Amino acid sequence: MRNNVLLIGGGLFLAYVLGSRANRPTSAPRSETLRHQAERLWNDPKARKQRDKHRAARRKEADKVAATLKKTASKARKRLSH
Repeated sequence: MRNNVLLIGGGLFLAYVLGSRANRPTSAPRSETLRHQAERLWNDPKARKQRDKHRAARRKEADKVAATLKKTASKARKRLSH
């Protein structure tokens, strides 16, 4: 029974040590690699196209909302003036 406890304890200790070492960055700091990945994604031509496409769609939708607000304000102004 005592050998089983020592074996399990030793296995747990070994798993803890190996697991804690596995979480350490190897060569470059993690923030540096994430920064490079984000920069590469930002400069990717496909991503840039998608950003431009979504920007144009938002601009178009904003113009529609502005026109609707203008009409509604005009109608409200007419109702209040009479």
